[in-house]
Amino acid sequence: MRFILCFALILGGYFTVQSQVIDENNGKTYYYYDSISHKKVKEIFHHIQEYRFFYDKDGNTIDTLVFIKNGPYTRYHENGKLACSGYYNRDRKTGTWKYYSTSGTLIKTEEWLDGNLKQ
Repeated sequence: MRFILCFALILGGYFTVQSQVIDENNGKTYYYYDSISHKKVKEIFHHIQEYRFFYDKDGNTIDTLVFIKNGPYTRYHENGKLACSGYYNRDRKTGTWKYYSTSGTLIKTEEWLDGNLKQ
């Protein structure tokens, strides 16, 4: 089992990410503390990896490895109850997404197609 510790800047606030790899090729489980909402979050999702190439202001090529959510996705409330579940197709929500309260009650259901909420 491998643990990774990262720091990032989001909307002016810092949060810490501790990642535990559950399957080196297909999925990750992320635990992080969001300092903006002051909550611990747990996400589980499958991903694919791609190299993306960018150019900096001087025209130099920069390459980076990008993790793209692809497959089943679940997120949990701090109390361990399911917060939402759904499916990603190349980082776009697709299919049925369900959202739950902290007590586990279904709050809403949404239908998505290639990243667009169906009306």
